Amino acid sequence: MEFIELIIIIAVLITFSNILTKMMPTVPIFFAQIFLGILLGLSKYGNEIDFKPEMFLVLIIAPLLFREGKNSDTRSIVQNFGPVLFLAFAGVLLTMSAVGFTLYAFFPSVPLAACLAFGAALGPTDAVAVGSLAGRLKMPEKVLHILEGEGLLNDASGVTAFQFAVSTLLTGAFSLLDASVTLLFSSMGGALVGIAVIWAKNRVIHFLERTASQDVISYLLIELLLPFVAYVLSELLGFSGIIAAVIAGVLQSKRQYRVTVFDAELANISANIWSTVGFTLNALVFLFLGIELSEVFRPVWSDRTYSNLQLVGMVLLIVAVIFFVRFLYIGLYYLVKERKHREKSPLRDLLLLTFGGVKGTISLATVFILPVSIHGIAFEQRALLLFLTACVIFISLLIGMVALPFFSEGEYEKPVDRGELEILQSVIRYLQIERSHKELSAMHIMAIETVIEQYRQRTFELMTEAMTESEQIKVQEVQGWFLAIEQGGLDDLYQKKKISEKSYRIYNRLLEYHELVGKRQFLSFSGFWLLTGRRIIRNIAHPKRYMIRKRRAKNRDYFNVDIEELKSIFVNNTILIRKRLKKEENDLDPQILSYLDNRRSLILKQLYKRDIIEPKAVENSNYYKEELINAYTFERQQIDTFEREEKINPLSANNYRQKVNLLESFTLQKQGK
Repeated sequence: MEFIELIIIIAVLITFSNILTKMMPTVPIFFAQIFLGILLGLSKYGNEIDFKPEMFLVLIIAPLLFREGKNSDTRSIVQNFGPVLFLAFAGVLLTMSAVGFTLYAFFPSVPLAACLAFGAALGPTDAVAVGSLAGRLKMPEKVLHILEGEGLLNDASGVTAFQFAVSTLLTGAFSLLDASVTLLFSSMGGALVGIAVIWAKNRVIHFLERTASQDVISYLLIELLLPFVAYVLSELLGFSGIIAAVIAGVLQSKRQYRVTVFDAELANISANIWSTVGFTLNALVFLFLGIELSEVFRPVWSDRTYSNLQLVGMVLLIVAVIFFVRFLYIGLYYLVKERKHREKSPLRDLLLLTFGGVKGTISLATVFILPVSIHGIAFEQRALLLFLTACVIFISLLIGMVALPFFSEGEYEKPVDRGELEILQSVIRYLQIERSHKELSAMHIMAIETVIEQYRQRTFELMTEAMTESEQIKVQEVQGWFLAIEQGGLDDLYQKKKISEKSYRIYNRLLEYHELVGKRQFLSFSGFWLLTGRRIIRNIAHPKRYMIRKRRAKNRDYFNVDIEELKSIFVNNTILIRKRLKKEENDLDPQILSYLDNRRSLILKQLYKRDIIEPKAVENSNYYKEELINAYTFERQQIDTFEREEKINPLSANNYRQKVNLLESFTLQKQGK
């Protein structure tokens, strides 16, 4: 029962880490997962987790690398094959030697072979962590492709070098020539196994197609089995299971899909499943890192063999050696390349490649393979090496998080999709014309206004998604000020008894309906304070007002409310808000400012027309559903028109249609319930 509880807790923590980082995008997700892992390790469940290195490699690392290979840009990796190969093999061996001999020089009680195994474990770069750190940054594509290719290949070289060092630790015998030949043999054999597994899979698929036995579930199960089969088969034959899994993933990405409904459904579901599997496995690795930190910290920290100052100093020294040696051998590679091709590489690229060498999943998984005993005698330094590895990984991630933004070209700016923006704006104009040229009931007008507001929300999201993180912070802070002004003014009027309880409640409902609070992402401390901190404190200080705001208004309340009271609240707050907007006009996109101002104009229009209707009643009306379908139909027509006039390319048109089809399908499903 306790094992089942542990599985459920881990699943909850993984889910919570995803939610947490969506709310706080500035916090890298792996830091949240490491922190949650530490908390789990400190609980009673932490002692029940027993790491099995071989299981860790086959069940987590193999499918992760298969997915990385499946998603890799092989053409770009081939174009940068020289630096990728150098970093993946020579880089790992140089790091192993430098780190191993450094540790042995200061901690001579640790066997040299164990020190070299420790260095080999810290050789590979974590492509997943680098991708997470670099995702919000503007970095040269060549640098990203080199780091991606290095992350795919150096895992195998690092694990293989580690295995040789452990073999030396256990047997006391080592031959550099034998190790080099075995590494080459192991890598080539692993690649051949990966090729063979994909060939066999294709034969099975061909047989299923010939016998009309194919279905999506069977195909997906076969694909999910590929990394495990490739890894286990390769290891049984004495080759590199890591290389086999990577090659299988790369070849699987080259599968030719036919243009059929079956293949389209298969490709879509496969992408979604692997995305979920990849996220879950990455989360497990960083949770385990947190658990390991919590478990090895206390015994190593309290051990008197080495002082705490020595431990901290050694962690920092090893991190410094890793990045310094990486800088030297990358610099040497570029120096030779410059002399040969007479082309100068920017120093920025060199620094980005240096600090892109952060450590993570493979390093952690590899060091777990260290033996618990040697010739029947407990290997006492194992806990020390686990502690040092976990700390070095954590510090390297911190350094990468600071250094990569510093040396990059700034924040990544995703260009606004002008084609989609124009299409959405054309739908808004179409609905506005329809609203003004027909004699419609109040409910019907509100339904059209609601649909227009949804399209405005889509344009707003399209523009904010294209912003840099600092620009998004600015927008959030402006929205936070809106909320502070609205709620502060409303609470003040209610406290002074200048408005009734009914007006207070309905105005709050109106604000929620128009989402004036904006997104609740904590992009900055001021944004967090304006959007959430003030609200929490106010609710605690005035629980009665909170209950009033949350009390559901009856439909008749919307017709009997004092409109003049609501208009006075709104006009008073609008004056203050527009003053604030005036201050921000130089820092924000004019379309963002226009969108924020239009929201207020919509509410004002409703107040003057006395169109105050319960939001749920509008969205449950047939008018609303009809106007949504009408809008989707027109949007689809506009997509066709834009494609014919070559304002958008066929790929973009296809993506837009997918969105419309998804929204329309969801609307019709809701209508059928």
